[in-house]
Amino acid sequence: MKKTSYETSKKLAEAGFKAETDFYWVKWNAGEPELVHEKEQTPALIEKVGAWDLETILEALPKNIITYPDEKITEQPIEKLRLEMDEIGYYFSDKDDYGRDNCFTYLHREESESLADCAAKMWLKLKKENLI
Repeated sequence: MKKTSYETSKKLAEAGFKAETDFYWVKWNAGEPELVHEKEQTPALIEKVGAWDLETILEALPKNIITYPDEKITEQPIEKLRLEMDEIGYYFSDKDDYGRDNCFTYLHREESESLADCAAKMWLKLKKENLI
């Protein structure tokens, strides 16, 4: 299963993402980071950053987000997490006036981006917006 890229993994770690993983991006010197399993012996490292898979990140994302439109606490539409091959997002339970899905927030997956990276970007976005 694909893991988060080095750049995304580093952003997750800096934002305080906490989840178990058996894989890490490591650097021995100023060269490129290398993905290793935790059981592999590594010489003195200058950097070690967790590398997470899609399932782990999805488990860390909220299954839904409760919002209060116009601060009316009596109305609590729930946005549900939906993952597709080209995007990840939270969608309202109800449809708009034209029968389309109402979207709360979403991200398109970049062409060369893994689903794990896309889900990680959603976690980072929600963290930045204080929703997790």
